[in-house]
Amino acid sequence: MAPIPSLDPRADADDSFSILPIGEVETYEHNPRTGNNPRYDDIRASIVADGITNPITVTRRPDSSKYHPYGGGNTRLAIAKELQANGDPRFNTLKVIVKAWPGDANVISAHLAENENRGDISFWEKAQGVATFKKAHEKEHGVVLSTGDLGRELKSHGINFGVRVIQNFAFAVEHLSPIGPWLKATEVNEILRPGISGAMTVAAKFDVPRSIFEPVLLQHRDQVLATITYNKEAEESQRKAVELDAAELVADLHEALARAIGVTPEIMPLMISAVESNSRITSEEMKAIQIRKTVEPQQPPSSDVSKASPGQQRSLTGMLAGVPPAPAAPTASPTPPTHQNLAAAPPAPQVSAGQEAQGVPTVTSRQRNPGLPENVGANDPTAHVLSLVLDISDLALLHDCILHVKDMPFGYCMDLPKTLEQVGDQVLPDGQVQIRAASWKFLASLSGQLDPQWFTHVSEDISNWTRFAKAGPDVFRQNYVRALRGVTADSGDPAMLLAEVYVMFSQPELGYLTVQLLRAMEQLRLDHPERFVRAVTPDPDLPQ
Repeated sequence: MAPIPSLDPRADADDSFSILPIGEVETYEHNPRTGNNPRYDDIRASIVADGITNPITVTRRPDSSKYHPYGGGNTRLAIAKELQANGDPRFNTLKVIVKAWPGDANVISAHLAENENRGDISFWEKAQGVATFKKAHEKEHGVVLSTGDLGRELKSHGINFGVRVIQNFAFAVEHLSPIGPWLKATEVNEILRPGISGAMTVAAKFDVPRSIFEPVLLQHRDQVLATITYNKEAEESQRKAVELDAAELVADLHEALARAIGVTPEIMPLMISAVESNSRITSEEMKAIQIRKTVEPQQPPSSDVSKASPGQQRSLTGMLAGVPPAPAAPTASPTPPTHQNLAAAPPAPQVSAGQEAQGVPTVTSRQRNPGLPENVGANDPTAHVLSLVLDISDLALLHDCILHVKDMPFGYCMDLPKTLEQVGDQVLPDGQVQIRAASWKFLASLSGQLDPQWFTHVSEDISNWTRFAKAGPDVFRQNYVRALRGVTADSGDPAMLLAEVYVMFSQPELGYLTVQLLRAMEQLRLDHPERFVRAVTPDPDLPQ
C-alpha cells in the first residue's frame, strides 16, 4: 500500500517510544543552561547505580539524523555519554520518548520552563534563553515581538516573566555580556540597569560612543576571573567569594564617562537625573550643573548622629539652622511630642476666620523641637529620610517649616510658614518663592499630615498646621492660602498643582534629591511596616 500523501514517511510519530544508539542523540545547542548542573554529582551517582530510570524525551529537525533532548535531559545525556565512553555497555543505547519536531522556539521554551520550574537556573541563563526564544519565534513566524508580546508568548508556553524582568533580561544580554555569568536579578534591576542606562543617555547627549564602557566591563570581568583562579589554588579557608561588585562597577562606568566629557564623577548622578527629568536638556545645560557645597553646623559631641559612618548621610543638627530668633517666644520641651503626651495637652482654642486677621498670635520658630539633634541618631529608622528632607530644605529654604515628630510615619511634618516670600530677614526672588511653595507642598503631601489621624500626632502648641486644622476648614483655608498662595478643595484640604510637581523635577539637583527621597521612603515603608499601621482616612469626595 502506498503511503498517505499528506504524511512524511521520514517523520517521527509524536510521543512514540524508541531505542536509539547513544551516538544518535546529542545535547541541544540552544539549551538555556550553559553552566554545570549543581546536582550533577548526585544525578551521576543515581545513574551509575540504577541507570536512567526516567527516559529522556527527544526530538529532531526534519532534515537531521541526530536527536537531542526536548524539555530537559541534557545532564542525564551528558552523564550517559561519559559512562559509555568509560566502557559501561548499559549506555550503548538509550530508551527514549520521541516527539515530533515542534520548531526551535518550542524546544527552547520547553527547556527554559523545565529549568525555571526546578529553580536552579541563573539570571544570565534565563536572560540568554529568553533572547534565543525571541529570535527563534520571530524567525519562524515572521514577526517582531515587543516586550509585551514576548511576555504573552512565554506565558502561553508556561513561563511567566513580568515586563520589567523581560526588560532586565534584554538589557543584560545587549549591554552586560562580559559580566553576564555573575549577574544577579536584584542588582540588575536596582543598581546596574538604572545606573548604566542613565549613563548611556548622558553619553548620547555628548556624542560619546558606548564603547568607552567596554574596558570597564572587561576590567570587572577579569577581577572576577582572577578570584576564581585564586580560589583554585588557595586553601578552602582562604578562598574569596566569587561575586561582582555592582555598585563599584556603576561608579567606575560613571567615572569613565565623566573623564570623556570633562566633568568630575560627582556630577554624574545629577546629570543622569537631569536628563531623565528633561529629555530635551542640552549638553551645555548639563555641563552647567554644579555640586552645591553645604556648610555643616558644628555637631555637639553628645549627638547620636556623630556616630554615623562618613558619607552615609548628612548631619541632622541643622534641622533648625537658619531660623530667626523670636525673643518673645516661650521655650518648649526639648523632647518632641508623642502620641502619649498629646492626650494630656489642653483642648485647642476655637479660632474664628476673623481672629487670625486680627492678630491671633502664631507659633514662632524657636518653639519647634529645639531638642532635635539629640533625638535623631544614626540608628533611627527615619534618619536617612530626614537627611534628604534637609537637603531639599537647603535648596528650597524651608528650615522655618520643618517639624521633627517621631510618631509621624517618616519622622517629620511641615508647618505653615509665616510668609512665603521671606525667610527671616531675607526677601526671596519670585523664582525661589515658587520653588519654596512647590517643595513645601510636596514634602507635606509625603509626610502623612494630610490624614487627620496623623496630624493629631503634632501638638497645636508647636504647630500652626494642627491649630488651624482643628479650628475648622474655613480657618484652615484662609491661613493656608495666605501662607502658601495655595489652592484648596471644597473641603478645605490643600491641593498641589501639576505645574508645581513639574517645578520639583525640572530643577536638576532638586529633581535628583526628590527621587532619592521617594526611594528612601519606600525602603523605610518596606523595612518598618509598623510605622504605617494606621489606615488612611478615605476622601468622601472621591469614588471608592
